[in-house]
Amino acid sequence: MALPLLSTFKSKLANGGGSARPNLFKVSIKATKTTQSFLADEEILVKATSIPSSTIAEQALNYGGRAIKYAGFRTYENWTTTIINDEDFAIRNRIQNWMRRLSGKLDGERSVSFGAYSQGGTYNEGVGTVTQVNKNGLDGAVYTMNNLWPTSIAAMPVAWDSSDFMTFDVEWCYDTWTHTK
Repeated sequence: MALPLLSTFKSKLANGGGSARPNLFKVSIKATKTTQSFLADEEILVKATSIPSSTIAEQALNYGGRAIKYAGFRTYENWTTTIINDEDFAIRNRIQNWMRRLSGKLDGERSVSFGAYSQGGTYNEGVGTVTQVNKNGLDGAVYTMNNLWPTSIAAMPVAWDSSDFMTFDVEWCYDTWTHTK
């Protein structure tokens, strides 16, 4: 099979506005029923993330000595964000507080105000979005992670010989994601 002409390849990119750029994105994380959401001016501190993935597991059914594969359940890997830490530790403190609300106080005590369920029986979860931005600054594809909550927050190394910005990773668990264009 012959390769298409280079001009055909270039015209496909030109007609679609070019290739999507991995460095043009924005992230939003909104907690429901708690005050742990990222503020609008803090969302710019999300340095890196990814478009979420999903996997459909195979279910094997044996028949006549042979495995026949069928589509099984869809699963979603955890989502990771890399966040630039500010000197006030505002985002990190908010995420740590969210985690405390999910698991109870640091001493293990649980109450209505601290624990996975807040007052009124609402689970302390949220919604995360990754929006791909085009070269003109307009929103493109939007991926929304539903029923989101932080499952781990990474350590932040400190060292005298480092002049980099301080960053930390947060791993988020969620139930499903949706995609809109």
